[in-house]
Amino acid sequence: MKKLLSFVIACFFALSVTGVLNPVRADGAMTASQQVEAMNVGWNLGNTLDAYGTWINNVTPEAVETAWGNPVTTRAMIAEVRARGFNTIRIPVTWAQFTDADGNVDPAWMARVHEVVDWALDEGLYVILNVHHDTGEHGSDKVCWIIADMGTFESVQQRFANLWTNIANEFKDYDNRLMFEGYNEMLDMNNSWNAPTTGNGAYDAVNSFAQLFVDTVRATGGNNSTRNLIVNTYVASTDQNVLNAFVLPTDTVADHLICEVHAYTPWQFCSHEGDASYTSFDQNCQSAIDGMMNAVASFSSSRGVPVIIGEFGVESQNNDADRASYAAYYIQQATSRGIRCIWWDNGISDYGGYAILDRNSLTWNEGITSALIDNAPDGQAAEVTVTEETEAAEASETTVTAETSASEAVAETSQTQQAQAVETAVTAPSDDVNSPNINEQKLNVPLLLIVGVVVVAVAYTGLFFLGRRNGRKQ
Repeated sequence: MKKLLSFVIACFFALSVTGVLNPVRADGAMTASQQVEAMNVGWNLGNTLDAYGTWINNVTPEAVETAWGNPVTTRAMIAEVRARGFNTIRIPVTWAQFTDADGNVDPAWMARVHEVVDWALDEGLYVILNVHHDTGEHGSDKVCWIIADMGTFESVQQRFANLWTNIANEFKDYDNRLMFEGYNEMLDMNNSWNAPTTGNGAYDAVNSFAQLFVDTVRATGGNNSTRNLIVNTYVASTDQNVLNAFVLPTDTVADHLICEVHAYTPWQFCSHEGDASYTSFDQNCQSAIDGMMNAVASFSSSRGVPVIIGEFGVESQNNDADRASYAAYYIQQATSRGIRCIWWDNGISDYGGYAILDRNSLTWNEGITSALIDNAPDGQAAEVTVTEETEAAEASETTVTAETSASEAVAETSQTQQAQAVETAVTAPSDDVNSPNINEQKLNVPLLLIVGVVVVAVAYTGLFFLGRRNGRKQ
């Protein structure tokens, strides 16, 4: 009986030792600070679900998604983003052409957005879902209706609240890996960039929309009660006056808000619209980046809120080496200040485009991509957990979609990788050098299990011989 009891105790000890090293998950109710720290570097699925066009006659999800020249998004694309080392994806979405006057979303559009979000989560990415070109420049052929103007706020606040109620309820049971961004780049009535030209009322409107967004999402309950929410400054600007005017919303929970800015700094280098002759990364670029980063870091510290740069990048002007140098320096400076960044990829690789991923061949601009990944912090893998929503998504994906099949036919050079990505059910994220926690656990847990078994065997053997010895003495 003593030997049996000792054996049970030894087993319990061994299991206790090995059990404490369950994989560290990044999908619990992390605080905003923890979630930003867990990010390494992100990639924007730009000019896709955020596309729009008043000239589109047949307004269907596929027609709008491809209206700006990009192919239909596939799971293989999303898998490639994770496999290359990014652990965060921002999914910009324009809702205007798929909502009624009250802000209710067309079920077909919601289903498509839902599908892409599920793919990203299932591939082990942190996901940012937003309201995109519903903001921005307005007038002419634009679909923007969210404007930094108090009169506009008063007239559309119910529509805005209903839209976010729709979105929040759709994903209320999703875990903390999914973040919501209330609005993209909100402009005043004059379509003024960098800072408003219509007075302080523009700032008041941005702050009012931010507060309404937070209140609306929190009211839906479920995991939205603690979901990390992202609010942007006026036009997501880093202008000092804009930063000074921003008011962080009040919240029902502490440390679950993130502030977002966008910084194509310096604009003269980042865009041919700034200065088409300025294509070399130099000390002036470095100084501009340093100044911007210092301002954002100071803002983050003084307001007690983590900050991400949701968009940055450099257009292609036949200067990829300089673009790579820019990316490396930018990420280094951001990382040293605790700021995380998401590259703007609009799918255009030609002159004036920001693409680093060819979405047809699933190949990367390796110089720029390596500069981003190699200089980013390690981050933490957003490990996949089988939840009710992922099980439902898995059940609904019993066949390969026609869009995915078409993409695979085009990308013959990576058919095997695409097929694996499409056929994989809910699994752990792809392994890479930027997932040290996951990789180390895969090595350590089996080793400790072996050690535990050895401990049990030694203990049992010792007890056995001790029992025999005691028996002889008797």
